[in-house]
Amino acid sequence: MCTVIEEKDVTPVNLSLELEKAVISHRLDENGSIYVNEPGWFPFWINLQRGNGLVMLATHTNFKREVSKVQRLEFCNEINSKFFMLTANVSGQTLRVDYSLLYRDGLTRETFIRTCRTFNQNISRAMNELDPDDSIVLAPGEDEEMNISGDSE
Repeated sequence: MCTVIEEKDVTPVNLSLELEKAVISHRLDENGSIYVNEPGWFPFWINLQRGNGLVMLATHTNFKREVSKVQRLEFCNEINSKFFMLTANVSGQTLRVDYSLLYRDGLTRETFIRTCRTFNQNISRAMNELDPDDSIVLAPGEDEEMNISGDSE
């Protein structure tokens, strides 16, 4: 049986409670943003766009410095064409990936939790398939200085 979260009840607090029930590690920030940091997952943020009736899932990481602008754009195009749910774009050296989930007229708990899991799985799959040797994108939270000095281990 599906549990429906009424549109008026789609709030950061209630979404956080649903993540807690599903045993997905996260943090609810004072600004209403939810940071999902489940071990083994690609970390991401959940934000509401109430005016548009959207739950936004988003993440980012950096490209390696030696990756050209054309390579960055091609990488995003590959994500956009091969992996459903994901929208990838480039902002300078940053790879941004997001997904929008409509919650007008309500949202089922199961759809929300499945979307969170699938968002993570698709990002992880895209990174594994498109950058198997980690030559294009840095790991989340890693910066080039850590990569060069070897302090990331």
